[in-house]
Amino acid sequence: MQFELITTLTQLSEYIATLDNSPISLDTEFVRTRTFYANLGLLQVSQNEKIVLIDPISIGDISAFWQAIDNKACILHASSEDLEIIRQQKGDLNIKLFDTQVACAFLNHGASLGYAKMVELIDGAVLDKGESRTDWCARPLTQKQQHYAAADVLYLEPSLVVLQAQLAEKKMTDFFEKECQMILDQKMKPIDPDKAYKSLDNLFKLDRHSLAIIKALAKWRLQTAQARNLALNFVVKAEHLWLLAYYQPASINDLKRLNLLPNEIRIHGQNILSVIAEVSAQDPETYPPLISRLIDFPEYKKTLKEMRDKIKACAEKYELPVELIASKRVINEYLSWSWKLTDQQRLTATKPKLLSGWRFELIGHQFNY
Repeated sequence: MQFELITTLTQLSEYIATLDNSPISLDTEFVRTRTFYANLGLLQVSQNEKIVLIDPISIGDISAFWQAIDNKACILHASSEDLEIIRQQKGDLNIKLFDTQVACAFLNHGASLGYAKMVELIDGAVLDKGESRTDWCARPLTQKQQHYAAADVLYLEPSLVVLQAQLAEKKMTDFFEKECQMILDQKMKPIDPDKAYKSLDNLFKLDRHSLAIIKALAKWRLQTAQARNLALNFVVKAEHLWLLAYYQPASINDLKRLNLLPNEIRIHGQNILSVIAEVSAQDPETYPPLISRLIDFPEYKKTLKEMRDKIKACAEKYELPVELIASKRVINEYLSWSWKLTDQQRLTATKPKLLSGWRFELIGHQFNY
């Protein structure tokens, strides 16, 4: 396997000049252990069977590459984390995505087939995954690391050619392309700090005052994590946010009694207390509504079973993985939209997956719960 390691801006400029309108295979290697934003360690690119490894740490500024792929067809596998990095680096996702994992799902190879399994299935090759846990920001990169990284784009384009032919034969090309576009659209949605609390556990156990506190604390934690480039739990652990909201401490000693980590108290203690005090001074009418659980709705279990049965029958009919059509989370998203929102709220709320795109065409139009 031949590839070129690009470590200078001159090399990068020369490579960019060779790019044409053919699909570009992409993969990223990154490190994100303590940081909010991923640190890009290596960018693997292949076009027309020429593989390059772009070293952003040695080059520094690789923005010219991101500009060069604007509106280009890009092939990735299991693209979610790669797209986050591309958006972070490029500022947008103005590409045409072809995700080979999604293509495999539409061909009934499982909802989340790994890259190595796909390569073995389509090309019969066995990949070495020995470097998957390596530190991609350390330098110099070993030859073994470079070969491992290059292999991650070697098979993308030839695999897509095979997959596209099979998708066309199955008449699933349109659905596949719609799913790829939906993935891009979702990744471009900004994070709403006011909704950060909704991903936390056990919200249904909190009263409205406590919900207002955890909402404000989650917003503060997210903004602090972004500003300081720290992983969320390195600011304050999620379970500690719940304790703070429930017990509503008013002093540093109160924080210590909740068994928060010493760093949480030392670095953020006063800010935490200020957030809690500000919320407590607000008009209670501004507090969020109580959180209801779907499982507490009398019809939930029966409705969930009915929907799952219909989705399973649809999956068998079209030879698709059930999880591709609708996981339990997707079903719950639909039921939350249908049962928890008022008619007026549904007019402006984002439609659930089951009522959008190809899922609505395939099965969603049958649901009226």
